[in-house]
Amino acid sequence: MFFLDMKQINIEKINNGTLDDAVLRDFVFSLTEDMKEKIFQRFYREKMNSENKKFAEYLLVELVRTLLRMPPVTFYYVLKHEDDLRELLGLEKLKTIGNYEDFDRKRKYLKMHLNRIMKRNLKTEAGNFFVLNLTIGEADVNKLRKGEAVKKGLIDPEFLHSMTKGTVVGFQVAYLINLSKLSFEKLKIYSKHAEKKRIWEEMVKDELGTKQGNIKSVLADAGFFAYINYLDSARLRIIPVIKARSNCEEKLMEKLENCDSNLVWFGKKYRNQLEELLEEFEEILQKTMKWVKNYDDFKDLRGKIEHIFKAAKMIFGMDEMHVYYRKHCFWKAFIILYMSSLLCQFIDLHGINKNRAIPLLAQNRHFS
Repeated sequence: MFFLDMKQINIEKINNGTLDDAVLRDFVFSLTEDMKEKIFQRFYREKMNSENKKFAEYLLVELVRTLLRMPPVTFYYVLKHEDDLRELLGLEKLKTIGNYEDFDRKRKYLKMHLNRIMKRNLKTEAGNFFVLNLTIGEADVNKLRKGEAVKKGLIDPEFLHSMTKGTVVGFQVAYLINLSKLSFEKLKIYSKHAEKKRIWEEMVKDELGTKQGNIKSVLADAGFFAYINYLDSARLRIIPVIKARSNCEEKLMEKLENCDSNLVWFGKKYRNQLEELLEEFEEILQKTMKWVKNYDDFKDLRGKIEHIFKAAKMIFGMDEMHVYYRKHCFWKAFIILYMSSLLCQFIDLHGINKNRAIPLLAQNRHFS
């Protein structure tokens, strides 16, 4: 069977606030076909092992069943009796609810190259502008015993008690997004008390820093303000677009104006390119100073990223993650944010209004 791109009339219906069963079906089928063509076929063309292929199909099932508002058992019942859906998905490893449940139980213990998987995207436009953001989450630990398991396994050993929520722990999900592709470059779970300087170093400098490669820009909020984040990033060919604290902007400008290039940066290998590198370093400093002063001009860009998290919470249930251990949290957050990223890419590519589509798709959601 051959499925066409999403019908323009159905795109217009979503943009006008209508999402009936026929429109939803067209949306989900078109998204599924795009994903299979541009992402998941690579799992089968490349020499991937069985577990990686199961993971690819697991992502596909999770995305489709969530958008169709079906729990797993219902989804597999429909799949068994609906030829079109079964042919479209073309599942090889997770054909039955038993296959699905078996993998779902084991997936959090599997060691896979998630960073490589994460960079498979619908949008392929390259870009060097990134956004670093954090979201705060909570994990209900009422079912856990206080003791050694808590101290070793929990994301944050500090308990908080709420009359409505019981005993919970807090954590931060840090995510680095390529703005051109709306794709995730890195995701990491931190304690709620983790220092922002450490997060910036691990998420930005370690991930994007280079001595001679492309100049990259990273947008972040005032929580990441630290003089060292500006200066060290500039030396690694990163333009840090971080909102400056109001009483520190003058001192920051002074430090940037007097920032040395750090000659360790220029080893013998780069001697012939020294002049060009110095000119680019000066350009990085000038852009940093300009963009820090005009930080509010980036409001619309930050808004694009907020749609990913809006979808993650409203559609895929990131606001209700029931996780108790760091590794489990990473798996669940990864899957949710990756699906949200792919969904927003699809919406962008088809000219669909995100502010209309996300709330409509969030109706009557199911996560288990």
